Amino acid sequence: MDKIFFIGIMIGIISRLIMLNLDDKQYPTQPNILTSQIVLAFVASSLGALLIPALVNRSYTSITFLSLAAEQFRQVRSNRRDTLQDLESTQLVPRGNSFIEEIARTYEIRNYMCIVTSFITVASFWALNNEVKLSENPSIIISTIIGLIVAFILRKLLSRQSISDIAEVSIVDISFEDDCVLKVGNLKGITNVGLKSDRERYIKHGIGIEIRPKNNSYTNAGILSYPGQRQVICYNLYSRLGIFRESNEPAFTPIPRVDPETRSLYIAFIPMERDERKIIEAVKSCPVLESAKGKNLSLKNLKIIGKENE
Repeated sequence: MDKIFFIGIMIGIISRLIMLNLDDKQYPTQPNILTSQIVLAFVASSLGALLIPALVNRSYTSITFLSLAAEQFRQVRSNRRDTLQDLESTQLVPRGNSFIEEIARTYEIRNYMCIVTSFITVASFWALNNEVKLSENPSIIISTIIGLIVAFILRKLLSRQSISDIAEVSIVDISFEDDCVLKVGNLKGITNVGLKSDRERYIKHGIGIEIRPKNNSYTNAGILSYPGQRQVICYNLYSRLGIFRESNEPAFTPIPRVDPETRSLYIAFIPMERDERKIIEAVKSCPVLESAKGKNLSLKNLKIIGKENE
């Protein structure tokens, strides 16, 4: 089983690599985090590949390594959470606690995915070679294909919804009423902007964003209304497009507000590059938090009736 052991490890690592594109899309990362994830994928895949030989040889005590691995992966989750929380004060637009917890949980779950894929790969080989009495090479080929299929199935299952699944995004005008009250689209009263130079920057460089719940659904509106989800949208805009402000300019901090009638979310944002297409894509690619789901479920059969729908 030496060949299939190493193949199982490789399949486990591949299952992690095919998730890196999704991770980078939803949670922008750095090279050192990439390296740590590949190393952890190797460790997790090795544990999964070793499980079948241990069971076959009735070395049940070796299974205790799984509990040690689970504890280690929980520690990885805790370390990642602590690191991101320590960096919050350095962000021009913070991630928010909800997003940090979501990222930390994701780093833990991905390691379990490596264990499952490598385990199923080796288990498939053992079943084909010993139970079905298939020769070694065909067993290796079939079990490798099964492992890859499982990896892609898990990728599909672990993929999160994005804002594009629950809302429509469009660009709207920014204006000021009563001299200093910021208005985005149809929603007045986002914030007060006292300095004339700040108002001029909003008019010249700012862009208004409207995020409307799909199907006038209260369920989708509940997700957009969740404070943690709003903060994630603002951070996703900042991480992808930058923001035209300094740390001592609170007037330009994006403040998402919900229209109480239409339940649409409005944001005034000043990107480094005023590209409407990229802005819409950045909002649509933002992940939907697990903690944001389940809001307004009792109203799922009702439709939002606001001034835009009358």
